[in-house]
Amino acid sequence: MSKKEHRVSKRYAKRQFNTVGLLLIMYALAVLIVPYFLHMYMISQDSIIMKDDMLYYGLYFIIILFGTVIPFFLMRKVFRIPIKKISRNFSSTFVDLFVQTIVFFTICIALTYVSNILFSYLGMEGKLLSSIGFSYDEANLNNALYVFMLIVVTPIVEEYAFRGVLLNVLSKFGKTFGLYASSIIFALAHLSFVEMIPAFMMGVQLGKTSLRYKSINPTIFIHMLFNGLIYALCVVPTSVTKYMAYGIAAIVAIAAYLILSGRYERIKIQKLRSNKITNIVFFTRPTIIMAMLLMIADSLLFLLLK
Repeated sequence: MSKKEHRVSKRYAKRQFNTVGLLLIMYALAVLIVPYFLHMYMISQDSIIMKDDMLYYGLYFIIILFGTVIPFFLMRKVFRIPIKKISRNFSSTFVDLFVQTIVFFTICIALTYVSNILFSYLGMEGKLLSSIGFSYDEANLNNALYVFMLIVVTPIVEEYAFRGVLLNVLSKFGKTFGLYASSIIFALAHLSFVEMIPAFMMGVQLGKTSLRYKSINPTIFIHMLFNGLIYALCVVPTSVTKYMAYGIAAIVAIAAYLILSGRYERIKIQKLRSNKITNIVFFTRPTIIMAMLLMIADSLLFLLLK
């Protein structure tokens, strides 16, 4: 089947992408930059909030929720993306979604390991658990609100923002362009350079799932399972961490079996080329560049906190 090309005028693309960039700047400032300086201010003032985990994570919860939802809600309204379009019922079983989660998890963990090795030469290695997977501070893992945010809130908010809104907006200029451009922004929005490579791949896979089912409901479910698996790895007692490699190897073996046996169906999206000019216009818009630089700056600030 011949590939179609999505044609738009350069002037129209510039105007639309400038709007996207402005709202991404709002998101980056609210969710990524402001919390850092607020954190530093509370430390300097010896704020009581820093001494109470529930208050601290409660404040962070509010910032993440409103700082993400408001910019992307405005983006959805500006580009007239109906909520029904991003949250439809879908026909898939728990087994199908679990299979996808296992495969995604295996790919992302492998990329995390490779990414950590690459960035270690620059002194930016992440905190790894038995050389595989990210670890978190014990205080975080024992905080109910933090765990709730990690496993429930974050998947819902991120899927609404990046797959529900941003992917749908950019897909108007070509599905392939929308898929990879939204995945790049999703990767840059993470706090750690080490996480960006696996986050990009996760964005691509979740984006394909969203496009396939025309809904973010399955991607929310997969994202929750994924974060749940990460959390489970992090709370394994220290006395048995030496067996983590065996557990990861078992998951890899399961993923390989699922792929080779045909139980994992590789997701394909309809080929729809975007105009080459569209790609150039998007990544050369001043507002898009500014948003991306703010996200990179946030990752640099994160290094200072370590």
